[in-house]
Amino acid sequence: MKHTNWDDLRLLLLIVQEGALRSAARKAGLSPATLSRRLDDLEGALGQKVVERYQGGCVPTAFGAGIIAWAGQMGEIALEIERTRDRQDAHAASGIVRINTDEWLSYFLTTRFARFHDKYPNVEVEIVTSHRPYSLAQREADIAIRPFRPEQLDLVTRRLGALSFGLYCSREVAARHADALARRDWASLPFVGFDEPRAEFQSDRWLRALPGAPAPWMRCSYGLGILDGVAHGAGLGVLATFLATDQQNLVAAIPHIPELDQDIWLSMHSGLRKSARIRAVVDFMGEVFSEYRQRGG
Repeated sequence: MKHTNWDDLRLLLLIVQEGALRSAARKAGLSPATLSRRLDDLEGALGQKVVERYQGGCVPTAFGAGIIAWAGQMGEIALEIERTRDRQDAHAASGIVRINTDEWLSYFLTTRFARFHDKYPNVEVEIVTSHRPYSLAQREADIAIRPFRPEQLDLVTRRLGALSFGLYCSREVAARHADALARRDWASLPFVGFDEPRAEFQSDRWLRALPGAPAPWMRCSYGLGILDGVAHGAGLGVLATFLATDQQNLVAAIPHIPELDQDIWLSMHSGLRKSARIRAVVDFMGEVFSEYRQRGG
C-alpha cells in the first residue's frame, strides 16, 4: 500500500457526511472534478475502492467503511491536538493585527469578533474600513478581506466563502406597501441607494435597472447609511443577506440576488504567515465564515 495522504482521508469523511461528491466539493471549496481526482488518489494509495459512486450519491464499500471508522478516530485525535495548540497559542499570541476591508465585511467582522478576545486576550484587532484596498506589501495593513483575489505574487490568499445580497425593507414599509410588494410593482415603491459618485457599484447598477423602479430618493455615500435608511423605513435597498439575521426589523422583498454574489478572499503578506497573532486572527475568521456557510450564507 502506498503512503496515504491524511488530507485525502479528511475529504473522504466529508464525502460520506455529505453523501455526494458535488455537495462535498462545495463544502470543501474544491471543484467536483478535483475532489473526484483526490478520491481516485486515495483509492490508488489504499489499493481498493472506498466508495461506490452512483448518480444519486456515494455509498461506502465494506472496505471503505472500515477506513472511514479509522479516519473518524484520527479526526478526533487531530482535533484534540489542534485544541491543545490553540490553548498554547492563546498565551503565545500578542500584539496588534490590522485588518483592511470594505463596509459590509467590516460590519460582518465587528459583530462577530467579541469571542475572539476571550480566546486571545493579548491580541488587539484594528478593523480599518475603506473602499480603497490598503497595500499589504507596504504594511498599511496585515490582513485584507476583499471580494476579489489579489494577484500579487508575494501574498498568501485564502477563499473564505461568499457574500450574498438581497432587496430589503423595514416591517413598517412591508406592511404599508404590501400590495405593491406582492405584485412587484417597483414603480410604486420608495428606494434607498448610493449617491452619484458610487452609482457604478454593482449593487446600485442592479437597483437602478430594476424594471420600473424610480431612482433612489435617499442616497448615501456609504453602505451602512443604506442599512440605517432601510431599517428606519425610508424604503427598499440592497443589503448583504447576513443582515437579515442581525436586524430583526428587516423583511426580504427579494431574498437573494444571485448576480450580486461575491467570493470573499483573505490575503496577507507571505512573511506574516508564521506569526502567532496573525495565525490566531486568520484561523478565527475561517471559523466565523465556516459558521456563516453552515447557516446557509
